[in-house]
Amino acid sequence: MDARVENKDGILVVSLSGQMDFESADSLKSNCLKTFGEQKVIFNLRDLSFVGSSGITPFLELLSALSKTHGPAFKICSVGIEFMRLFESTSVDGIEIYRDVVDAHRAFVSNGTEAQAIGRLKPFGLKLTID
Repeated sequence: MDARVENKDGILVVSLSGQMDFESADSLKSNCLKTFGEQKVIFNLRDLSFVGSSGITPFLELLSALSKTHGPAFKICSVGIEFMRLFESTSVDGIEIYRDVVDAHRAFVSNGTEAQAIGRLKPFGLKLTID
């Protein structure tokens, strides 16, 4: 898996590509928790291939840790159906999922008034909103 980080108007866009396995996801988790601090972050999953539960577990742990420490300071976008199913079965709360980087960025800049999340993880799964 490759992770490319771009600073877009003070918001870090982490574009993930390739296949996520346990080692790459664990490395991503460690680096993100050390590096991001209180910065706003968008995880772009557009070019990320589906992986089994062993690869996604450290990523979900990262999202859970960020959710606890950052609150709404991170968003996910361009999520494929396979990842959406995994997110639906997780207990990570408060994750906002957007159609693409533009919508996720707009949600940060406009405080959510112009971009609506296509999904928001709740304690008992994903509640999709239709716009």
